[in-house]
Amino acid sequence: MGLFFFDSSYRPVPLAQQYIGISEQNFAARNELLNEICYKKVVDSLRQGHQAMVFVHSRKDTAKTAEKLVTFFILELAQKYEDLDLLRNDEHPQFGLFKREVMKSRNKDLIKFFEFGFGVHHAGMLRADRGLTERLFSDGLLKVLVCTATLAWGVNLPAHTVVIKGTQLYDPKAGGWRDLGMLDVMQIFGRAGRPQFDKSGEGIIITSHDKLAYYLRLLTSQLPIESQFISSLKDNLNAEVALGTVTNVKEACAWLGYTYLSIRMKLNPLAYGIGWDEIVVDLLWERAKS
Repeated sequence: MGLFFFDSSYRPVPLAQQYIGISEQNFAARNELLNEICYKKVVDSLRQGHQAMVFVHSRKDTAKTAEKLVTFFILELAQKYEDLDLLRNDEHPQFGLFKREVMKSRNKDLIKFFEFGFGVHHAGMLRADRGLTERLFSDGLLKVLVCTATLAWGVNLPAHTVVIKGTQLYDPKAGGWRDLGMLDVMQIFGRAGRPQFDKSGEGIIITSHDKLAYYLRLLTSQLPIESQFISSLKDNLNAEVALGTVTNVKEACAWLGYTYLSIRMKLNPLAYGIGWDEIVVDLLWERAKS
């Protein structure tokens, strides 16, 4: 009762999803395989006359991935002349105008990849260069855009095909690698097949084989969403104390009882480091509530 479940049938534009797992253990070979699979998916999209976005997880990797994909294209185009028109943008009516604007930029990657119909987009670029890249992609002069997740959250830029290349990203706060979160994946997939632009969309996620089942469960809503409030609990409690809304332990317990964290801790205490036996014998919590 009271549970609302919104599945993909509510989406105004149908989205086809592909999940690809890589079992290669060697780091260099895995990266090469990632790029190769990504290239094949991009080519499939271009052959159908659609644009594609490739999402990577660092600013440096945008240019590296674009370079690798362009290299794959050049090697294949040397053998298959029928694919020569896939990346051409010089027939666009505003090509000359945009080319002059691109040549004025100081961004070497923007100039270098423009002639191949590729673009890169990340938060480290100047605002003017990012704006120009977005306009080039919107107007169809860029066929493929390699970008970071900031584009998915900050800019309403659609594409028919969206590829997430790898799911491991470096977290400076944790001092190590972590998996791409569910909200990021859903937001990135939200770029594919937007209303008024397309009648269908395609979302592709390429990850390691051991993470494949995890992302399948995530995106089919088979995993509950846990609270992240505990990581900033002390800051929020201090703010309530400073405001005067919490003045003693009883009020602090009552305040905590209103949170989603409290609900999830009772339903799934093991996820928050609490044993079932501790819930039973926690008389202080019950006394504070009464």
